Amino acid sequence: MTHRISTTRSQAVRITALSAAAGIGLSLAAVAAPAWAHDSLISSSPESGEVLETSPEEVVLEFSGDGLTDGEAIANVLQISDAEGQNWEGDTEIEGATMSTELPEELPGGEYTVAYRAVYSDGHAEEQSFDFEVAAEPTESESPSAPATAESSEDDDAASSPSGQATEDAASDSETQGSEDEGAAVSEETVGYSLGVPTWVLVAGGVVVLGLLAAVVVAVLRGRGRRHD
Repeated sequence: MTHRISTTRSQAVRITALSAAAGIGLSLAAVAAPAWAHDSLISSSPESGEVLETSPEEVVLEFSGDGLTDGEAIANVLQISDAEGQNWEGDTEIEGATMSTELPEELPGGEYTVAYRAVYSDGHAEEQSFDFEVAAEPTESESPSAPATAESSEDDDAASSPSGQATEDAASDSETQGSEDEGAAVSEETVGYSLGVPTWVLVAGGVVVLGLLAAVVVAVLRGRGRRHD
């Protein structure tokens, strides 16, 4: 009975010791894990693969960690080169975990490569690169002003067309009016009186003339009847 109790206690002690060792190992691994992870680039301006409408004034890289290791013997380098291999960067500036360089002149349109070498706070060095692009300005042949000029010319023609048509219509109306005036003048000369005389005057004159003719006829008939008697 005593032997069994001793064996059980011995096993419990071993299990407790193993559990404690495993816990200590996990704790040490958790503490050491951040030290095993190296710092890295977390953001940049311009970004990798970005297409810019205009040239940037500077290139800025931001890294993770407590900051870059800087000093006379430490080579943190930032370079910007075009497709022909020409460099466009200025001096490399280090401020904490940020690396930057100002561009001494405007970048023409084209593709550019950003290459950097960063020495992190843990002494680990890394060399990487990425590309970005500056959009090219449109050439004169691609300028959108030419279609606009053509449209403007068409608009001017369209705008001037009604006035020209109106001028032609006015000239036509003037010629027609002149022909009517000439026809009226010929008619007045042929008839012998003005077309401006009121109609009732002409009718009254015709009645008077017919009355006189009737009176003359009656008088002539009466004179013949008296001679016959």
